[in-house]
Amino acid sequence: MSSYTPLDNQAHRNLCIKADKRFSHSAEFNLVSLGFNEIASISGCMPIVVTANDANHSHTLAAVVGWPEFGNVYCSDTEWMGHAVPLSIQSYPFNYAVEQDKLTVLFDEDSPLISNNSSEGASALFASDGSPSASLKQYQSMLSNLASGSQQASAFIQALTDLELLSNLSITLHFENGEPRESTGLMTINEDKLVQLNADIIHQLHTQGLLVAINAMMLSLRQYNRLVQLTKNANNPVVKIGLKTTN
Repeated sequence: MSSYTPLDNQAHRNLCIKADKRFSHSAEFNLVSLGFNEIASISGCMPIVVTANDANHSHTLAAVVGWPEFGNVYCSDTEWMGHAVPLSIQSYPFNYAVEQDKLTVLFDEDSPLISNNSSEGASALFASDGSPSASLKQYQSMLSNLASGSQQASAFIQALTDLELLSNLSITLHFENGEPRESTGLMTINEDKLVQLNADIIHQLHTQGLLVAINAMMLSLRQYNRLVQLTKNANNPVVKIGLKTTN
């Protein structure tokens, strides 16, 4: 389990970070949280859905990267198998906390990507004067985008909820051995309800930049076929998938 600590330019001035182009820490992920500002880039690579947390009645925008039988199908033994990577995966081993509108950078102390030795092909996090290195600045930018994107995603989901545009998404996986499995717990856009909205609401969604995001979400469901393709070399791969929305 990750143990996150606030990053300090004095206490951690000698820390370095190693690159992992496979993003192997995400190998067992099935869903990853997504910011509203990532919808355009991710929708052509992965399905984008909404997840529901029954415990606190909250919803999260998420990208589907795999299934329990396979783990993260984009994370291969040699490379990342997609043209886009969610920021929540890219930004590891860093995370953030926001308090009184101030963003604090955290890092996973137990991550194998963190090192005290730059000779291991790792990049320093701080310059000799304690200022952020170019590598750290990249991560800081990612975290800033994550924080703002998360807030925007919450507002986006609230708008979808208010307009009753979310429906349950039922997914049926058909495996090579002939056995099917139904997967539930996700939500997507209800196209029937979308087309029934009046012109004023459609115009408002367009003006707010939400209509483009809605359309991108719907189109992203085609990427389930990509997930199916990425299981082809696994034991008992998925050979067919069926999607169905229910109110």
